[in-house]
Amino acid sequence: MTPGERAATVMLDRLGEIARAVTEAMYRENPGLLARYGERGRAKCLQDMRYNLEHLAPAVELDDPPCFARYIAWCDELLRSRGVPTRDLARSLELMDDELRARLAPDEAEAATVSLRAGLAMLRPRAAA
Repeated sequence: MTPGERAATVMLDRLGEIARAVTEAMYRENPGLLARYGERGRAKCLQDMRYNLEHLAPAVELDDPPCFARYIAWCDELLRSRGVPTRDLARSLELMDDELRARLAPDEAEAATVSLRAGLAMLRPRAAA
């Protein structure tokens, strides 16, 4: 198996725990999120982290970063229409990268980081606005 294939397998096998860890990190880093979105928003955030991982895994497995970047562009449009700023989505990808680097072998983490960077690059112009 390639590093990307191994990384995708781990991401999908540990989807729930990785999504929870990223969500907890976001809310720990920014306690205002709970005041802004409430517990329902926290549950939606966790669901979104799961979706993000479910879309990241095939991009990593197939070494197709543009696939993940297209998904993130769509996701950003959806979230912004619901009042979630682009910077929050960007930060979630950064935290996801941190979490995956802590859980994956270095070559697997690097395979995931390539796709995460593509997603972040898609968001940079929007996050600055």
